[in-house]
Amino acid sequence: MRYEPDLIREHPPVSSLMESAYRRLKREIIELVRPPGASFTELEVAKVYELSKTPVREALARLHRDGLVRPLPRAGYVVSTVTLGDATDLCDMRSLLQSQAAALCAERGLPESDGARLAELAVDTDEDQLGGPRFEERFRANYEFESIIANGGGNHRLAAASVGVLDEIERIIRLSIKLDPSMPPERIRERQAIVDAIAARNPDAAREAMQRRTASARREIVGALAASRSIIHAEIGMP
Repeated sequence: MRYEPDLIREHPPVSSLMESAYRRLKREIIELVRPPGASFTELEVAKVYELSKTPVREALARLHRDGLVRPLPRAGYVVSTVTLGDATDLCDMRSLLQSQAAALCAERGLPESDGARLAELAVDTDEDQLGGPRFEERFRANYEFESIIANGGGNHRLAAASVGVLDEIERIIRLSIKLDPSMPPERIRERQAIVDAIAARNPDAAREAMQRRTASARREIVGALAASRSIIHAEIGMP
């Protein structure tokens, strides 16, 4: 968004400009507009975003803390690569956080409107591959499904951590689909089992249902990444 100096209005604080730059850069990295290994400079980003270097520098420092970019000595930044180890760690974190969130959600109970929306999002009769023409629609619906559960447990720190992991996994899923467009969608019955357990106020069943769902997603993501040529030709050393 272009910022025009105006002597009448107050200028936006640097913190809000930093937040805008941070969110925009993060989405470009997650959506692979800036793919793993892509390099750029602070000045290039500032020119494209029509911002000064200060908010861009602060946004990049935050993205570095997030692990999404790495500074290069006297050469700008590079988008962090995706490794099989990172992918499995994130999938395991997602399972731990979302399984606990689902249990808390079932224990507390969801407001009627959230419960109805969760049930609506669990219905999907289209069984084609995840990488098909409805990918963006599917992904946004899935993100909303997971976010309702993350926030429904009433633990704000758990919810923030869950949503943060979901953002990072989105990048990995998008990369996985590019490597294997035939990846199946996350199973409808697994989503429905979570909804049923939460509606029944059964924390143990909700935790187990979420664990099954995230385990299926982990297998499919790791399988797609493991088929990458860069993995196939990696040297395997002695343990």
